[in-house]
Amino acid sequence: MTREKLIATAVSPCRDYFADFASAYNEHVDSLLHQLLQRTTDEDIRAFVNSFYIQLSKRPKSAAILSRLSPEELENLKARQSEHLLLLLSSGSTPQKHYERALHVGRVHEMVGAGLPMLMEAYHLYHSRFEAILDAAALTSEERDILMGALRQRAQLDVEAQIASHAQLDIEIGLLQVALDEAIQRASNLADLLRDSLQALADLDGISACLFSRPDAHGVMQIEAEGGEEGRNYAESLRLKRAPLFETNAVSSAGTGPSGRAWRSGQIQVNDSFAVEATLHPWRQEAIKRGFRSSVAVPLLDESGQEFAILSLYSKWPGFFSAVNREAMLRHIQQTMSHAILRLDQASVIPVDLRHAYRQSLESGAVEMLYQPIVDLRTGKLDTLEALARLRGADGELIAPAAFLSAFGSSGLLRLFQLGLEQICRDVQVWRERSDFDVRVSLNLPPDGLTQDEYRDTVFEMLSQWKMPPNLLTLEILETKESIDISRRDARLAEFQKAGIEIAQDDLGSGHSSLVRMDRLASDRVKIDQALVRGTLKRPVRALEFIHHLTLLAQGFGAKVTVEGLEDEGLIEAAAILGADHGQGYGIARPMPTREVTPWMQSWSFPIDSSAPRTALGAMAGYLLWDHKLGTIADWPEFIEQFIKEPWLVHRYLSRAGNSDTELSMMLERTQIVALKGHGSAKYIQMRKELIDRLGEIWLSERPN
Repeated sequence: MTREKLIATAVSPCRDYFADFASAYNEHVDSLLHQLLQRTTDEDIRAFVNSFYIQLSKRPKSAAILSRLSPEELENLKARQSEHLLLLLSSGSTPQKHYERALHVGRVHEMVGAGLPMLMEAYHLYHSRFEAILDAAALTSEERDILMGALRQRAQLDVEAQIASHAQLDIEIGLLQVALDEAIQRASNLADLLRDSLQALADLDGISACLFSRPDAHGVMQIEAEGGEEGRNYAESLRLKRAPLFETNAVSSAGTGPSGRAWRSGQIQVNDSFAVEATLHPWRQEAIKRGFRSSVAVPLLDESGQEFAILSLYSKWPGFFSAVNREAMLRHIQQTMSHAILRLDQASVIPVDLRHAYRQSLESGAVEMLYQPIVDLRTGKLDTLEALARLRGADGELIAPAAFLSAFGSSGLLRLFQLGLEQICRDVQVWRERSDFDVRVSLNLPPDGLTQDEYRDTVFEMLSQWKMPPNLLTLEILETKESIDISRRDARLAEFQKAGIEIAQDDLGSGHSSLVRMDRLASDRVKIDQALVRGTLKRPVRALEFIHHLTLLAQGFGAKVTVEGLEDEGLIEAAAILGADHGQGYGIARPMPTREVTPWMQSWSFPIDSSAPRTALGAMAGYLLWDHKLGTIADWPEFIEQFIKEPWLVHRYLSRAGNSDTELSMMLERTQIVALKGHGSAKYIQMRKELIDRLGEIWLSERPN
């Protein structure tokens, strides 16, 4: 059943339904009602309505709803109530017409939070008011009984229609939750998730606009996505400072509204009326201009219950978010949106206007590729150029991916890949024709590239169009938590590799399932994440151990290893000594435009001799290898003495560097002596630590500021 049919079913009575009410709409009843209305003045109607609202105001739930209305809104509601009373008393109507009108009235009641209990209270009052009107009219006892019976039937029809309206909205809320869940399941990136989920929310009748915002470093909530036409307009108004952006700080007036309170409390904050609530003064004028009468701020929470974003929803109905069934709806939205956003990569806050600017730059083709060399750590020769995308901003400056990437949805990422690959093919053609050299180029492939045919088609069409040999292309697969079709992924990887395209796993060691991915994902290369390399500044030996063991593991799977983040000679030297195949980082070369690649190649010289380190970090890497070998021969003591006497790379470091560090020399001598007691002896373990600590101190002093 379609969405429209499912909703229509809730308010569509069976074929014989209206026949049960026919006696309340016949000619005799019409004649009596005509006479009644002739005897009923406008003053009687006003008195009826005023008395009705006085009685409602004495009931807590009804009084709460009425308190949300401005004086103008209350007078408008009374006028509508008068119209509805006249509908019940009018002649010439039919059950069908009355039912349709009552559906609309019930819709309004549901929108403002008047639930079924309040509806029943209201119609109890209606019955008593009917009696007062009939008592005031000059009717015979028989006429009075006929009209009272007819009016009770009409009131029953009215109630049943309004109950159907309530059920209809319940179904729509259920469908919203389904649509939201489907949008979340489809999304493979934050931009698509926000676009589709906010649109699903804005499609619910009653929600006029949605805003997603996160705080910047100053505690100002930057709007990053909007839903609904009025959401776009309101976001633009806030950006232009027609009303303040929300803030997290309670001291600021911009932090006293629902969003600020939601951020500080972690609780959903409902505003029932922009016209009445005092703390909403900074936004009142602009919100009412956009047709907003109420709002809610939903804090999105991480696993520890800490706020990381605010979802703001707006309605043209006062009290819309306070209805009983809205609480469950808001809880569902909070939980599903929180979990969905957290499972995707978190990125820096990008205000919505900047997101639009990035997308416009992409659509206009303002993409430029920079190239960072990856060198062979054994020969020192250039092995690969990694292509890195940049956006050319309106001011002419290049913008790095960390700033713009999360602004793109699936279609944007595909276009970025297409523009980048086209430039790569063009540049490779130029290098082959003018400089007479073939060089492999690597390019990041988004996770969708493993399952979407558009990426496969782009790769093969571009290579064919530019006559670029497939073996000159490496596709780097980014680690992701997203679940994908494994069989489809593996088939696509095999298709690329069969054509001669290499596959590299990027950022090994940074994610949740590095070792599992290495086992299950057929790769020609792996790249050790530079975050591990940066760890050398705090714990050099731990970082080198990680690099060593990940290198052995990857090579055991038949993949070549690239260590990223090599920023100086010591890191390059250590990676080479630990057996990595390739190296990349600022110590080799920074990303460069196309025109600088050939001059760099002509001037590049490799400074490393892994057999004779010039840096303390290289010496430490050599010592770690020696220490591992010592552990492997622990069961053959006859080999240990000879092994210890052979020169270590630490000796060669001291000799080559002309290092006169007597403390290090003495440590080295003592370590050799205690090593005879065995790799696991307490004295050797202590000397090992002291030697490594000293090498780390020397390396930090060697590094350029």
